[in-house]
Amino acid sequence: MRYGSDPDRSASKRAAYLSPMKICEEQHNFRIRDKHDFLEGLDPAERKKIIDENRLDYECKYDLYIALALLKYQDRECVVAPYNFG
Repeated sequence: MRYGSDPDRSASKRAAYLSPMKICEEQHNFRIRDKHDFLEGLDPAERKKIIDENRLDYECKYDLYIALALLKYQDRECVVAPYNFG
């Protein structure tokens, strides 16, 4: 059972890999702070609202990639997500 239920199946049919560039820490950490150029001149409540909206949008895009990849590879025996390698 080392290679799954059907050992004659090729490895590409048994395992799927998420893109390490799309799931790396740099891609899912939102980094806009209060001192950003487009936030200058706004009051603190507006800044917080804009930052929170952008953070939610940013995180949703990241989550959507993972969800779509898992749906795409749902017939595979495993999905490998290489993270923080090297």
